[in-house]
Parts: sequence; structure tokens; C-alpha cells
Amino acid sequence: MVRLLHFYYKLSVIRVSTVRTLLKSMNIKGMKKLLIIGFLIACGISGTAQAVPGEIIDGFKKGDAKKIAAFFHDNLELQILDESHRTSKNQATRILQDFFKKYPPIDFKVNYEGTQQDSKYGLSTLVTKKDTFRINIYFMEGRAKKIIYSLSIEKL
Repeated sequence: MVRLLHFYYKLSVIRVSTVRTLLKSMNIKGMKKLLIIGFLIACGISGTAQAVPGEIIDGFKKGDAKKIAAFFHDNLELQILDESHRTSKNQATRILQDFFKKYPPIDFKVNYEGTQQDSKYGLSTLVTKKDTFRINIYFMEGRAKKIIYSLSIEKL
């Protein structure tokens, strides 16, 4: 139980002593304590939001440019291999479709997610039939969803 509390302490702002005091005051034993601790841990973990939405991950795994483009800003920076574009959402979708035709994906993995000032980003790896690529995705918060304002694809 102390290990679970210590783990929770690392994930959340609530102090271990506060959780212990809460559990003692409730006078709960055994399995119920574990359920409460599990719930508190789950709440702490869910507070850390995922930077790269699942729909984008799925889009890269399937090579679905339209699914990814649903998150594009109206104008975005797009860098694919050695070509840089400041382009519209529609043009970026066509460029990404061409990329997926040339390099059909096998796997996509998000390696790191982070936040810098008002932006969120995801650093990923895309494995295709021909090559492996590093994908960098930069987001800003929109009204209803995250919006990609910059996307780069570099050969590893």
C-alpha cells in the first residue's frame, strides 16, 4: 500500500499523508482501500492530457491523410523530406496523400509528447514499407479540438 501511495505522490499534487489521513478517517479496510487508491491514481493520470489525439495516430497508422487533415489549421507549415511549404489545408492534404502513396505506412508510434508555452507537440516515428521517418507535430488549442499548425516529416 505504501508503494501505491508513493506512486500516487509522484503523479499528483496531493500529499501521501493527506491520502492516508483520508483513508483512516473513512475507517475502510482491505479491498475498499485499494479501490479508492486506484480511483485516486486514475484521476491523477487522466489529468495529464494526451497531446496527440487518437484520430491522428490512427490516421498515420492507416495512411489516411484526410483523417489527419481534419486537424489542420487553415494555413500551416508543412515540411516533407527536403521540401518546405507554407500551404493551405487542402494543398497540405494532397501533399500528404502523395506522401502516403509513395510510402505506405506499416506502423506509427508517438515517442514523446510535451508542452511549450501555448503549444503542444508530439515527436513520433513512422515506419513505412520503404523507410523510417521522424514526424514532428505541433498543435495549438482550438475551440473544439487541437489544431495542427506545423507538421514535419524527416527521413531517419
